[in-house]
Amino acid sequence: MKYGQLINFDPIETVIQIKDADDSAKAARLVETYVMSDDMADMINEKILSQLSLDEVIDNKGVFLVGNYGTGKSHLMSVISAIAQDENHLKYARNKKFAEYMRPIAGRFEVLRIEIGAVKTSLRDIVTTELEKDLANRGIHYTFPPADTITSNKQAFNEMMERFEAVFGPKGYLLVIDELLDYLKSRTEMELMHDLAFIRELGELIKNTRFRVICGVQESLFESPSFSFAASTLLKAKDRYEQAIIRREDIAYVVSERILKKTSKQKAWIREHLQKFCNLYKNMAERLEEFVELFPIHPAYIETFERVYLAEKREILKTISATVKEVLVQDVPEDQPGIKSYDSYWKYIKENMAKKAEPEIKEVLDKSGVLEDIISRSFISRPIYKPMAIRIIYGLSVHRLTTGGLDVRAGLTAQNLKDDLCLYIDMPEKDEEFLLSTVQSVMKAIMETVSGQFIEYNKDNEQYFLDLKKDIDYDAKIEQRANTLHDSHFNRYFYTIIYDILDWQVTEYVSGHRIYEYFINWEGKNIFRSGYLFMGESNERPTAQPPRDFYVYFLPPYGELTAVDEKKDDEVFFKFRGDDEFEEHLRLFAGAKEMEQLSGHADSKKVYSRKAEEHKRDALRWLNNHKLSCFTATYKGVNRQIFEVLHGRRINDMTFKEIIDTTASVLLSDYFAARYSLYPKFKVKITNENYRQMIQRGLDYIAGKKTQDGANLLDSFGLLERDRINPERSMYASYFIKKMNSLPSGAVLNASDIFENPYEDVFYDREFKLNREWIVLILAALIYSGHVIVVAGNNVHYDASNLEEMASANFSDLYNFRHVGKPRTPALAELKKLFNILALPEGLIINPSTWEEAVSRLLERIKHILDKALATKELLNENFALWGEFLIPDNIMKDYINKIDLLKNFGNSIISRFNTPAKLRNFDYTVQQLEEVADGIETIEIVEKYKAFKDNCSANVEYFSKVELILDDEKWLEKIRREKQEFLKIRDLIKDLPDDLAFEFNNRLSKLKEDYITYYVELHNRCRLDLSGSKRKGELMQSRMLANLKKLSKIEGILDTGKLDKLIDDELASLKVCYELSSIELKQNHICMHCFFKPADKERPVIGMLEAIEEGLEQLEEEWTRIILDSIKDPLVVKDIQYLEISQRRMIEEFLSKRKLPDVVDDSFVEAVNILLKGLDKVEVSISDLAEVMASWGPCTVDDMTKRFDNLVKEWSKGRDKNKLRIIIKK
Repeated sequence: MKYGQLINFDPIETVIQIKDADDSAKAARLVETYVMSDDMADMINEKILSQLSLDEVIDNKGVFLVGNYGTGKSHLMSVISAIAQDENHLKYARNKKFAEYMRPIAGRFEVLRIEIGAVKTSLRDIVTTELEKDLANRGIHYTFPPADTITSNKQAFNEMMERFEAVFGPKGYLLVIDELLDYLKSRTEMELMHDLAFIRELGELIKNTRFRVICGVQESLFESPSFSFAASTLLKAKDRYEQAIIRREDIAYVVSERILKKTSKQKAWIREHLQKFCNLYKNMAERLEEFVELFPIHPAYIETFERVYLAEKREILKTISATVKEVLVQDVPEDQPGIKSYDSYWKYIKENMAKKAEPEIKEVLDKSGVLEDIISRSFISRPIYKPMAIRIIYGLSVHRLTTGGLDVRAGLTAQNLKDDLCLYIDMPEKDEEFLLSTVQSVMKAIMETVSGQFIEYNKDNEQYFLDLKKDIDYDAKIEQRANTLHDSHFNRYFYTIIYDILDWQVTEYVSGHRIYEYFINWEGKNIFRSGYLFMGESNERPTAQPPRDFYVYFLPPYGELTAVDEKKDDEVFFKFRGDDEFEEHLRLFAGAKEMEQLSGHADSKKVYSRKAEEHKRDALRWLNNHKLSCFTATYKGVNRQIFEVLHGRRINDMTFKEIIDTTASVLLSDYFAARYSLYPKFKVKITNENYRQMIQRGLDYIAGKKTQDGANLLDSFGLLERDRINPERSMYASYFIKKMNSLPSGAVLNASDIFENPYEDVFYDREFKLNREWIVLILAALIYSGHVIVVAGNNVHYDASNLEEMASANFSDLYNFRHVGKPRTPALAELKKLFNILALPEGLIINPSTWEEAVSRLLERIKHILDKALATKELLNENFALWGEFLIPDNIMKDYINKIDLLKNFGNSIISRFNTPAKLRNFDYTVQQLEEVADGIETIEIVEKYKAFKDNCSANVEYFSKVELILDDEKWLEKIRREKQEFLKIRDLIKDLPDDLAFEFNNRLSKLKEDYITYYVELHNRCRLDLSGSKRKGELMQSRMLANLKKLSKIEGILDTGKLDKLIDDELASLKVCYELSSIELKQNHICMHCFFKPADKERPVIGMLEAIEEGLEQLEEEWTRIILDSIKDPLVVKDIQYLEISQRRMIEEFLSKRKLPDVVDDSFVEAVNILLKGLDKVEVSISDLAEVMASWGPCTVDDMTKRFDNLVKEWSKGRDKNKLRIIIKK
């Protein structure tokens, strides 16, 4: 099957010129041949046609149609303008949705098409000149004023449109401009600013006229970097233009439906053919229908083509047409996909001589040509792969033009190349992994063949790309240099790698020597030890001073060792053993670093540096993967593998440094244990990085800021007992207690008596070999317990009273303390006084063995008093009043507050200064000060009595303070006044009265409250209708009698309606209803919360009111009935009854005969009475006179007769009240 048999090929080979649409026949052909999807039709309607609309004008704008060269942009503008100009072209539109969208504007425009060439004329002059010529051809003569004589173009264009509309009426005038972007790019900055301002004015003109504009551009004008300097001007223009963008999907649709149109049968054959290869290419199965529609073009062809940013005037539809045309007569290979991808485009770029004039494209062409030539001549590994290799070179060359810059390090993976180019090779079985492996092999062969020139491979993302600067084979240079290096070089670079994998940032301890200060964790005691790490041999040990706890060596792996292992118990050696892979990584790393140093060119240095980093990264990766097997550890002459030393430990997740540290720690543990036999085992890990922080937390804990780390640290020295500091149980603290107890009175223990200083800054105590920071921590605990005081290096004395200061002191001053002494004797008399005031057993303070409990009880009591003091002060600062009176006079309250403040300060002082037995020894308050403390406690008790009185009585007092405001009954007011006087008497004497007096007073108020509730309920019921009264009031309001009276009140002139209003509004409506009140509610609220009845309002009682109102309504009904009867029976009125309407007449006659109102008085009855009382106006017409008048009219149409009769009636009623007028026809 040939390609030509599988597609209905309709090539696009010519470039559409916008002015082709000026010819009607060509325009019809352009409409007929344009292909679009429904989605594109929707976009055109939304973005373009909505702005061309002449009917629904809502802030219309101009249109920029954005599309690359060859995407059909000019064709689309030709189609839209052709139909807008001639409605007959609508029938040629192939897309039905588009045709419907175009219908409202079809044939409603006159069109001017302009294609701007390579000219220097301003955009305004180009447009206005073309408009003047076009208008002249249409018989309209208009000349635009010169640009330098006007301040705005809008007036001139408005005048032009007035001339246009005078000839063409409601038609629009459509201006279509093509190739605008090329023109604008050729302009200078100043010229461009003028052109953009003119474009903005054109857009603004559209919203108020029938003038419309469409411009074709190759990229978005507003996002183009070429115009970034004119951003503010562009921003103004952007508001007046809509952008319509031709998308890749739109292009793909044109390719499939126009160039590569297929029948269902053709698609079926292609689908069956491609299904054989779907398992070889990622996403081909998922996108199979897309592959079928575009066959033989790969979807990636269009996707990649769109990203090519360098090749100007790239015409995708023409290029695809040419690509397909070449293969039409060829057979579709049965054993290959037979798909053409973007590598085919490279041939067209090579053959286009104009492309070589563009420097960047020429550079890619030149370097790609070199690669192609080398592959063609020298690709000898497997000749069968040469076609694939050439296609890969072409594909990478095209991709180089898509990355936004020739130096961007972005490319394609082997997977990308396989899938996007549909690479294929004969294989035993169609297997994707085999094909991918083949592509990878071909790529490797390509790079070997070209010696690394111009092709780069990024190992991080596995992408290949053209590196046009890679004209030197850096890898070969590195290889050559590596071959010249000797063992000393490799040892030096090996140590560089070891330094990096240790992942630390330390400098050489001894300049010029690879000796580093080092710390490892002593696992047995969970604390670090200080030592040295050597990247070299043990003969350098004397260089590292002062001596430390251990020495670790990474021996040089290359060359002969010069030092002898003396099998010392403080030395550990690590011997490296690599393999060929590591040797190669190290060799190339060394070669690259050497070339970096030798190279004199900055760019080359960067390349060598980058390659060195890549090789070092590979070496580090190898080391990390083999960290358990590549080193042998030697201790005291015995060699062991690391995994043997660390047997039984979880080591898989350890870093390289953690493995080295742990190995050294395991081997040195017995040595450390022998040297520091009395060291404690720490319950929190102590490292060189955290030991200062841990010491600080230990000191903070002693000073009262407790943390778990602090607790664990102190517990490590045995200084804690159930979270409380108790140095006497500590082996270390007990030693110093005994030392202090053995001193004569007044003697001290000097620092020099405690520490030995074997060398430089190394200090440890003589008994336990503890570093001095730990001794300081132990002494701080002894200060806390009251056993010692310490004089620091800055001569500050630390005892239990200033431990917080000690915790925040400079470590250097603490470490360099001068001496340790005994604390002073406590003030027992004052302490006994304090415990007596606080109601605590004095024996606790007399007996030294119970001081812990004494302090605990003291703090507990003080905290309780402080809580009460805080609550009491808050109470005094609030509105501490009752019944409108302050419970405590202002002058006394101020005195109380001062006493409570003194008490609070004392309590806070106890908690902060005397919160341990040791601190309590420094108690310094006088007896007089303690008497003030007692006054403060007594004040709290007095205020509490006031509060109890208020809490007990406040509810009833507040109740009666409100009752006073709603009563006017002097008897009841006097009762309340008596109780208030009693309240004031109790208030003034409350601190000296028994507590139960307040309860008795409150009981009296409660009894009075019950009496008041009874009184209030009785008054409330007297002034409010109950449930039955409410029902009766409702019945009366809805009664027929009241409804009739309301109707009768509309009779004019004879009835006194004020009586009815008084009965309804003043009496009936004023009767208030409330039947929800209960005595239980009145216990909470002093008045009814449903109706808010207040006795002082003097409301009248409701008893008997309903009966009186009902009787009044009945009397009023009788009175009004009599008045109406007397009025109608008047001789001057009764004669007019005959002229009423029949129904009204009957109603009045029945009323007169029965002398009783109708059961239901309605508006008709009221109207009849009002008519009679006002009098009727009569016009009498004889039948003979009427016949004579009508006979004079002669023959009449129905309308004439109606009109003449209406005029006759109007004549009879002229000047009269139509409501009172009655026309009577008499015989």
